[in-house]
Amino acid sequence: MRREVLRASGLEFGYHGEPVIRGVELSVGEGEVVSIYGPTGSGKTTLLLLLAGLLRPWRGEVYIMGERLDERTLPQVRRLIGISFQNPDDMFFNDTVLDEIAYTSARIYGADAGLKAAREIAEKLGISHILNKPPYKLSGGQKRLVALAAAVVHQPKLLLLDEPSTYLDEESTERVIKLLKELKSRGTAVLVATHDAEFICRVADKSYLLTGGRLINGVPSYRQPLCICGEGRWSQAPGRV
Repeated sequence: MRREVLRASGLEFGYHGEPVIRGVELSVGEGEVVSIYGPTGSGKTTLLLLLAGLLRPWRGEVYIMGERLDERTLPQVRRLIGISFQNPDDMFFNDTVLDEIAYTSARIYGADAGLKAAREIAEKLGISHILNKPPYKLSGGQKRLVALAAAVVHQPKLLLLDEPSTYLDEESTERVIKLLKELKSRGTAVLVATHDAEFICRVADKSYLLTGGRLINGVPSYRQPLCICGEGRWSQAPGRV
C-alpha cells in the first residue's frame, strides 16, 4: 500500500471574493503520478500554488507526509516539495543556469553536493551545454527544462509541475518522461497540471478534470480515437469526459 505524500481536504480559495477552488479533495501517494487538466482559467495553477503553500486557502487543509501545512511547519515542509511554475521566469533569480539549478540543493546539502547534483540532473535533461548561460536568455523549451531541473534536484517527496511539456521538442519531452518514470520508481509523488493529453497518457496513473472549482475523476478526450502513445490505455475507460 502506497504511503500518502499529499492530502488536500476541503480546499477553498478565490480572488476578489470570487471562488476559484471549491472544496477540493485530493490524495497522492508515493510513486504515483496524478494529472489535473481543464480549460485555461479553471484554476489549475491556483491549486498547485495552494498545495505548495504559496497561497493560503480560505478554508481547508493541506498535509505533506502527514504534516499539516501552515505558517509554523512551512519552512521545513517546503523542503519536501519541488515546484516548476507555468512561467519559468517567475522562479529564476540566479546569474547562471548552474547556480539556478543548484540553489535549493546547495542550501540543504551544501555547495559541493548541490553543484554535483545540479550537473547530474542537467546531464539527464540534456542541458549541460547551457550551464554557464543566464537563465533569462534561454529559449522557452530550455527555460522549461531548467525549471524542472531546479524543482527535482533536491530530491523532493512531492513534485508539482505546471505545464511541464510546453515548448519542448520531441527529444526533450522524452527526456522529461524518462525522468518522471525514474522519480516514480524512487517513490516520488508527482502532480502534473497540463493541457497535453498525450503527456497525460504517457505518465499519469490517475487523472482529474478541474471544472467549476472541483476535481472530477476521469481522463481527457482525445481528438484522435486512441492515445497516440500507442497503448490506447484509456480508450474504454469509465468516467471519460
